[in-house]
Amino acid sequence: MRDPHPSPWFSLLSDAEAGLYRMLAYVRRIDGRYSERKLYPHLDELRAGAEDLQALRRERDHLAAAMPRPITGVDLSRGELRRSPMHEDDALRAIDTMITSTLPELDRALERGRELRERLASGIRFGPVGLLPLYTGEGYLILHHGREARSYAYALGLPVLDTEGSEHRALRTRFVADHAIGITSTYEHVKAGLVRAYPQLPNPAVFAFVSDVSLPAIETYVPLAKQLVYSTITGQAA
Repeated sequence: MRDPHPSPWFSLLSDAEAGLYRMLAYVRRIDGRYSERKLYPHLDELRAGAEDLQALRRERDHLAAAMPRPITGVDLSRGELRRSPMHEDDALRAIDTMITSTLPELDRALERGRELRERLASGIRFGPVGLLPLYTGEGYLILHHGREARSYAYALGLPVLDTEGSEHRALRTRFVADHAIGITSTYEHVKAGLVRAYPQLPNPAVFAFVSDVSLPAIETYVPLAKQLVYSTITGQAA
């Protein structure tokens, strides 16, 4: 059975009205980050919060179903006992109030974030630099906007199973260097420089990304680049 208080979202139970105000304030802060084109970790937090509330709703239903109710008779046609309607206590009503008032706000904020993610991802052009080697589990990402670029080393982790039994592999990145991109400093020059600096990967897979707009590196550009590369080298959505 799940921990009955698996995350801070459940502190909202203590005061439903105050909890709603805190939730609205939280969503406003998230929208502020969206206006700055910052997606992560906010999308992950919203998804986790919505999943926790949905799990709480299921547990609430199980708890309500398990509550004893006095027998009032027998339904011979169905072969079932008749029981009096359940009188919900304050705790169950507080759960209902909290879920119905906060889950829609979380869902709407999550949908706005997903729409923004799709819009920003559609403005990123990417492709391999030179020919890709047979092994693409390690390599480099070149994230470019304007005249500046950053390179990141990436490595694909071993397969693991998630809670639903689906296989997933984490893609880890590490910042390497800043670069100036121009006529005399192309992606091919950057790739050659990376090979010279890190000869342990003599023929690395290198992907270059160009964004139409300036993106926060840690909160948006790197996560989107990782998702695009993951889908390319594994054939699975990130």
